[in-house]
Amino acid sequence: MKRLIMGMMVAGVALSGMCETWKPKLALQLYSFRNMSFVDAVKTAKKIGFEYVEAYPGQKLGGDMTGNTQFSMDQATRDQIKAFLKEQNIKMVNYGVCGAKDEAGWKQLFAFAKEMGIETLQVEVGKSDKDMELLSTLSKETGIKVALHNHKQPAGFPDAMAAVLAKYPAIGAGADVGHWINAGKPALEGVKKLEGRITTLHLVDVASLDAKGRVVPYGKGCADLSKVMDELKRQKFNGVLTCEYEHMSDKLVDEVAECVKWYNDYLAK
Repeated sequence: MKRLIMGMMVAGVALSGMCETWKPKLALQLYSFRNMSFVDAVKTAKKIGFEYVEAYPGQKLGGDMTGNTQFSMDQATRDQIKAFLKEQNIKMVNYGVCGAKDEAGWKQLFAFAKEMGIETLQVEVGKSDKDMELLSTLSKETGIKVALHNHKQPAGFPDAMAAVLAKYPAIGAGADVGHWINAGKPALEGVKKLEGRITTLHLVDVASLDAKGRVVPYGKGCADLSKVMDELKRQKFNGVLTCEYEHMSDKLVDEVAECVKWYNDYLAK
């Protein structure tokens, strides 16, 4: 009987492990709704199924708030934003792409992130060694992650980014696969090259593998996102995936909602 019970317990543990689900957070980069205020963008994101957002500096706040989302905002505005996000049950997990002019500015940025509950700051790839050392130090001191973001510059190509990250273990990649594709770099190849170093990822589908390819709903472009997701799952990626829809479509909200549906359908398979 004891052997039978032990066998059942082992089988139960194995079954429990098999049933564990892989479900990274999906956030909306609010730049997708840059034609709206921050307030309206967050409300729209919630309406179409997002629980997390990535804010960027400079978006008009809207509602009963004045100013914009620049991290230099005063304390009263920070408190208003925190109250609004709590009311909407939305978490601002990432912020960027952002930067500062000097050490004092960087410290102010990290303090802002800490207060707002932001997990990761996205900064543009190509920083000086001095800035990278400072970012590494501030990340360790505050617990705020730093992720290098790429647009179409060569410094943001997978091989180049991997080389930089090899020198700075405290910093990760905040790669944008859409910009890779526009630069002729396949998304899956880039994700493989940055294995173990991806902190957060802009998950983007693009119509064609060239500079003219525009953003399209997930599954309708050339990014082969199912294979990208399979690879991230294999890597046991546990960061934030961000939907950034840079094409200002006349059906913008519907097309972003299509991305959410595709994502949920993938996870449900």
